[in-house]
Amino acid sequence: MPTSNDSIKVDRWQPQVCHESDAPSSAAEKLTMTLGKVPYTYGMPPKERTLLPGYDSGVLCFVIGIFLLLAYNSRHYSTFLKHFTSDLFSIRRREETFSVRTFSETGMQISIVLLASIGEGIIINAAIGMAITSILTTFTQIVLLSSLALLYYLWELAAYRTVGYVFTDRFTARQWIKGFNASQALLGVALIIPALFVLFNPDAAGIVVPMGILLYIISRLIFIYKGFRLFYDNFGSLLYFILYLCSLEIIPIVILYRLVLFSISLQP
Repeated sequence: MPTSNDSIKVDRWQPQVCHESDAPSSAAEKLTMTLGKVPYTYGMPPKERTLLPGYDSGVLCFVIGIFLLLAYNSRHYSTFLKHFTSDLFSIRRREETFSVRTFSETGMQISIVLLASIGEGIIINAAIGMAITSILTTFTQIVLLSSLALLYYLWELAAYRTVGYVFTDRFTARQWIKGFNASQALLGVALIIPALFVLFNPDAAGIVVPMGILLYIISRLIFIYKGFRLFYDNFGSLLYFILYLCSLEIIPIVILYRLVLFSISLQP
């Protein structure tokens, strides 16, 4: 029969058993372990939610105001549409007796020009947003870009009137100006849907911006085509037409593009 001393001797040589979590770690294991608080347990720092341009109250008021002005003048849309196609393409001189436009048609034209300006401003704002984060608020930037588009339209209108009355007769000049206004109306109607779409979906700028550029080019080509039909007389007149393209259609766009790039480079 074993004594107490024998039982103690046996227990001394038996392996000590413990739980896995209580087992001592080797030096190699300690090198791969992180002591203290693990970084991911702190969570992610909160960030301010980016406000979509379409949810800016100032931008919405601006857009709604343009639509209200357009709705107020839309009761005369049938008269406007009656002259729209002929203004865009026709060069017939028999229309000289119907060249006088009423005040309602003028109001409709102003509404659509403003619509084109804000459409251009929204799409240019989306293009800038693809490149940088502007220091200006969304409302301020869209209003400034829309105002720039409107000023460019007024400058073009003054330049076309000057060139038309200097180098051609009065009727041809008026036909040319009507073609320009009709092309701007076409551009305004074509741009408003892409502009509203990118206003509420900024991630779609990569699709909407090239679409806006394409629509602008198409409207300009239609206007240039009518100008060519009005002013082409013989082969020698091509020189004057090329000079017109360079001075009024190409150089101003290049200057505006350079100004936009310069303003972007100034942004922090």
